[in-house]
Amino acid sequence: MKHIKRFLFSAPSAERPLDTVDPFPLMSLPDQLIEYVLSFVSHTDLLKSCRNTCKLFRDIIDSNSFWKIKCLRDGKSIPVFQLQELPPRYYQRIYTGNPYGRNLLRNGHGDSPKGAFTSWRIIENGGDGWKYEETPKGADPLPLDKQGCFSTSYGPCTKEQVVSLVHEGVLPEIMDNFKPHIEVSEWHAARFDCGCEYRLTVSLLNGKRKVLHEYTTGPIVTEQWVGREWHQVTHVFRDYPSGVRFVQFRHSGCDTQFWAGNYGSKMAGGVVRIRGDKQEPVAAETASA
Repeated sequence: MKHIKRFLFSAPSAERPLDTVDPFPLMSLPDQLIEYVLSFVSHTDLLKSCRNTCKLFRDIIDSNSFWKIKCLRDGKSIPVFQLQELPPRYYQRIYTGNPYGRNLLRNGHGDSPKGAFTSWRIIENGGDGWKYEETPKGADPLPLDKQGCFSTSYGPCTKEQVVSLVHEGVLPEIMDNFKPHIEVSEWHAARFDCGCEYRLTVSLLNGKRKVLHEYTTGPIVTEQWVGREWHQVTHVFRDYPSGVRFVQFRHSGCDTQFWAGNYGSKMAGGVVRIRGDKQEPVAAETASA
């Protein structure tokens, strides 16, 4: 911000502090030049400070073209939806949330500095309860860079995470008019010495958190002495109803031999991803309440 002020305002002195000097003649500069200079300012300074400086700054910072420049420069993933008219703050939301192509699920390996179960809501904590493992116990290493995983016990263990698409930066107009593909996946494994059961259920919810569409693996049972390998379950939501605002990601498991400790199914690396591939608008449809 200090560098931008020095560029846009005449030099201050002891008698004339920075905030009281005469403005640089902005109107003599092309808007494109001012836009270019502002595009190097952090998005927090732009929204908290620069936008309140003057009407010219506000108009530039509120424009879609300005945020598209920042998205391209900083490598944000821009979707290629065929929009006839850009919604307000379209590129700003993409820049601040970067919602397309990245994993929207948090703490999928339980390795958050804030705690293994941060961002998750535990629904069932049966047996000896959920446990975080830095490396998989009694199973092969994960085929991923991260090795942390969640382990279940002899009683039902269930937890969930609900992703708010609007909060992450996906506009309701995009969800309703284009229905971008939603990819979900997770890795699961059994111990080598104990049978177990695993289940993943992912639900698409409307604004009132009513289920509009759902995918479930059903119970995946691994017999004793058969486990230790990791397997990935994947699903892509297409052609779902209008009105989707949340994605509910729920997984559960237990062992099948009622052993004390954490000998049940393990899971890690959960993913919820909104695809930004080229898609045509879908036929108009009334959103569910």
